[in-house]
Amino acid sequence: MKESAPIVAPAKPPKPVITLDEVNQAQDEATLLKLASEGAATQVRQAAAEKIQSREMLEALSKLAKQKDKNVFKIVKTKLDVFKTADQELAEVEATAKRVSEKLEKHSHLEADAMFKAKLTLLQQEWQTLEQSASVATQSAYAKALAACEAKIQAKAQAIADEEERHELDAQAVQLAEATLVDIQTLSASLLKVSEWSENLFKEYEAKIQELSNAMRLAMNRNLPLEYLAKSFEQRKQQALNLLDQLKTSGSAQQLLSQVKILEGDQQQTLQHKLNQLMRSAKDLGDEAVEALAEVKQEFSEWLNQRRQIEQTAKDAVRDFSDLLRKGLWSAEQGFVRKARAIQKELNAKAQDFSELPKGLQTKLEEFEQQLAKLGDWHEFAVTPKKEALITQMQALVNSTMAPADKASKIHDLQDTWKEVSKGGQQQDDQLWNEFQQASQQAYAPCKEYFEKQAAEREMHLQKRREMVGQLQTYLQAYDWENAIWKDVEQTLKTARQEWQTYWPVPRKAGNDLQKDFETLMESLFNKMASAYDANKQQKHALVEQAKQLLTHTDTRVACDSVKQLQASWKTIGKTWFKEDQSSWNEFRQTCDAVFARRQEETNAAQAERQAMLNQANQLIGVIRDLSQQNFTDASAVKTQIESTQQQFAVLDLPRDQAKGLQQSMQNAVQAVNDKIHQHKLQAEKNRWQVIYSAAKELHGFEVSVIAGKSNEESCEAISKLISSNDWPKTIASALQSRLINAKNLTSADVDLSNKKLRELVLRADILAGRESPEDEKPARMRYQVQQMQQGFGKRNIQFSDLQLEWFATPALVEDYDQLVKRFLN
Repeated sequence: MKESAPIVAPAKPPKPVITLDEVNQAQDEATLLKLASEGAATQVRQAAAEKIQSREMLEALSKLAKQKDKNVFKIVKTKLDVFKTADQELAEVEATAKRVSEKLEKHSHLEADAMFKAKLTLLQQEWQTLEQSASVATQSAYAKALAACEAKIQAKAQAIADEEERHELDAQAVQLAEATLVDIQTLSASLLKVSEWSENLFKEYEAKIQELSNAMRLAMNRNLPLEYLAKSFEQRKQQALNLLDQLKTSGSAQQLLSQVKILEGDQQQTLQHKLNQLMRSAKDLGDEAVEALAEVKQEFSEWLNQRRQIEQTAKDAVRDFSDLLRKGLWSAEQGFVRKARAIQKELNAKAQDFSELPKGLQTKLEEFEQQLAKLGDWHEFAVTPKKEALITQMQALVNSTMAPADKASKIHDLQDTWKEVSKGGQQQDDQLWNEFQQASQQAYAPCKEYFEKQAAEREMHLQKRREMVGQLQTYLQAYDWENAIWKDVEQTLKTARQEWQTYWPVPRKAGNDLQKDFETLMESLFNKMASAYDANKQQKHALVEQAKQLLTHTDTRVACDSVKQLQASWKTIGKTWFKEDQSSWNEFRQTCDAVFARRQEETNAAQAERQAMLNQANQLIGVIRDLSQQNFTDASAVKTQIESTQQQFAVLDLPRDQAKGLQQSMQNAVQAVNDKIHQHKLQAEKNRWQVIYSAAKELHGFEVSVIAGKSNEESCEAISKLISSNDWPKTIASALQSRLINAKNLTSADVDLSNKKLRELVLRADILAGRESPEDEKPARMRYQVQQMQQGFGKRNIQFSDLQLEWFATPALVEDYDQLVKRFLN
């Protein structure tokens, strides 16, 4: 129903006319808001709306124009969409920045291992693209987490530096302690090299000992396990101080030796004791100290030997004289005049060699001479009773149960005594001699039978030994020495020696000759065995040396294989001397164990390195996987990070058995990120084309309004701004811009052309896609294809982009535009 203003109320005064120039001159957004909401002309309201830039004013205008002015509302909505899109992008960036910050914060709590800094670098690279758009709170959190990470890296670096410094100081302390121990040993040895001592020299050495004590105390302040060095040093120090005290009281070794040579008696014995004590002290101080006294010890030893030889010569002379004198006394007592006189002559000659006979010898010599003088007078009277006594002793042996060997020995002793008694006598008593001889034969008769039996046994033993010699000779000549079983040969030698010893006694001369033959054969057999044992010993020694060389072999696997071959070779070598064999075997086994232990150490290190590589590879794969969970606001930065991570992954020396799987995991992770980037690009491209087609639809509306005579400049300007403000393909933007410019010149005559052209493009799209056209359009489709073939255009490679460009360049004046667009796009 129409209003009738003149009837209801008087006419209102007309509103002042506001022109576009005034809108263009207005700068205050409040004024522009009022113009956009209350302006009389549509162009004024739209122009004012276009000039408003603040979000607050646009939101206020949106509320006012929503139900009143659709064009203004559309302009405002478009501008607010830009803000909302920016807000959404900013929110996405903020969310990504927060995730990076949270990752960094979690990273700051991890241990600063070998991958800590690399992962921190990746997070920093990711942050660089977000830093400018992140909120202050997120930037603050990131800065705090970054500071914590850098502090942890710094602390780790400092800890490593402190640990290296501590190790260096500990090493210096150990070197100082070892050097101090060597110095105290050297100092102790130098004490013995001093030939003359003075008070200042004693003080100087005491000061040196105190300096070494201070050095050892300084080394022990590091609280290292150096107790064994400290204990050894204290022992050496005390020995040095004791030696210094000895030298103070007795002087140097050279001085002591000089005095020992000069003095005699108790003084000499005291100095000798001191010198020996000094040498024992040197022995306790080690080889260097012993070497320092080597010349003194040699000179002292030579002096002692010379002194002992002199003393021994004197003792031997006294003993020989005493023994000869004792024999003389016994001869005189037994009445052996001739023998006693001969001894007297020899004693007189020996007495000339003494400067003075000992008193005891002199007394006995005088006693001997007195007895010898009496013997000459009483000899004849003393011999007969002695002979009679010898006859009685011999007759007693006839019925004696004494062992034959002992009886024979006793008979021989009595016979020897008869001879001694008979010497020097003036007459011989045949009757006494016959009695003595008859008694000797009767007493010896049982002994003769015994000795004959002994002789037969000796002959039997001799024969057995001859047989053994023959057997050994045959064994030596017939045995296969090239393939000898040396264990059997050794047993043969042992058994032969034992059996030979059981065949005893044997006749002396024949036995001695046979013994030489036996020993010669045994030596020949032994030499063969010894030669083989020595050869085996050399072979085993060579294996030991080869095993030692493998200790420094660069390839431990080859070294272990070689050791196993050496062990196999060892088993093929025969035995050798037991102790040497055991020693060689122990050395060989220890060397082999050392080679295997070195291989095990390398295996353990390789396994640790392998695990570290696996951990590092998995960490890098994890970094790529984390990227796939992010929103890609900057695809180029993500690609840069992927390339950096792949470079780090490529240089890893991955285990062969897992390299393929890890590489596949890395490829899958990278492919997942690339797929997401591709999806992001596709979505962005789709969104862009949606905007383009939306702009084309707006242009369609504008063209239709031109044909209907309802066009306006505001709509034209809006479409122009939309085309120029977006990053569209230049050909598309140019085609749309040309249509917009030419739209003002469209007439109703252009409608048929547009309808024909657009429908032709749809048919061409059907043909290009190989899709069926509706039944009513199939004749037209056929005509187009025939026409194209006649014109020779069938050879040209038509792409959908070419049709799309023609679509955007063709004015859209058809009523069913939306259906055609949908069909064209399908």
